This record gives sequence, C-alpha cells and structure tokens, in this order.
Amino acid sequence: MIKKILIDFVTLSTIAILIFIALDCNNSSNNSVTTPTFDNNSINGTITFVDTNVIKDTTGGYYSVNAFATWPPTGNPSGSVKIIPQKQSNNTYKASYEIPGLSNGSYVVTTAFIKIPYVQGSSVIGLGIYNTTNGCDTSHTTSCIFGSSVPTVTISSNYGVGGIDYRSWADTSKQTYKF
Repeated sequence: MIKKILIDFVTLSTIAILIFIALDCNNSSNNSVTTPTFDNNSINGTITFVDTNVIKDTTGGYYSVNAFATWPPTGNPSGSVKIIPQKQSNNTYKASYEIPGLSNGSYVVTTAFIKIPYVQGSSVIGLGIYNTTNGCDTSHTTSCIFGSSVPTVTISSNYGVGGIDYRSWADTSKQTYKF
C-alpha cells in the first residue's frame, strides 16, 4: 500500500513538473519581439562615414555628433558627444551614438570634425547632417546644410528617439563647411 502511494506520488509529481515546464516554455519571453527603448531625452543612431580620410590620431582632433535647437546654429549645441568611427568589413567607417540630456523640443543633428587646438573659423569642419529627404545624403553643397528643408528630430514627453541614421558625406580634406 505504501509502495503504491509512493509510486502514485512520484508519477503525479513528474506530471506536475512536466506541465509546469511546458507552461513556462509557452509563456517564455525569450520568443517575444520587443521594441527597442532609448534613454529618456536622448537622440540615438548610427553614422556611416563616406570620408576617405578618417582621422584616427585623436591628438589632431575628434569627431562629434551635435544636436542644435536653432538652425543655422547661433551658438553651442544643446548636446554633443565625441565618437570614434570604426572600420567595417566593407572598408567604410561607422559610429553609433547617443546624445543624452536633451530637453523636449526639435533638434538638427550634425556631425563634425573638430581640430585641436581649436581656432575659431577654421577648426570645425562640417561633415554631415541628418537629412535623407532631399539629397543631402549625397550632395556636397552648403545649400543642403542651410536649406529650409533640413529635418529635425523631435523629443516629446521626455522619450528618447532612435534610428536617426545618416551618412556623413563630406571629406575632411574637402572641408565642405568651416566655422
């Protein structure tokens, strides 16, 4: 009698464990698709550099991604981060970025190379601007930089914004724009 109770207990326990495992696997979050989230009040993306002269020596300057609340710029950016372009297998350079600490509002996102030591009027070389709507992704003219249709990235309700990917199309040797 005790042997039958023990066998029944082991059998029921095994069935219960198998049901628990089956239900747990069925509700597993490993199979679900999630929407990426970004830090609050940030702009995030990836820049593909077309520059044939990517500068790796940081003693000569650095690359930055900048968010300007006014355009054309009338002062310092509202947010800025240094980035380091990384060589890809297809011999292009890319850099992911996050510009944190921005307020709700609209921003023009740009890329620049800043020479060190900084000298006003010749040390910042405009390299790219987030603008894939009117040909600025391939044009090397200042009309793209200062045209009226330069798109902005909007932060609202303190949410972070992502997918702000663009090409930094100017070559540091061509110096499309200096300031």
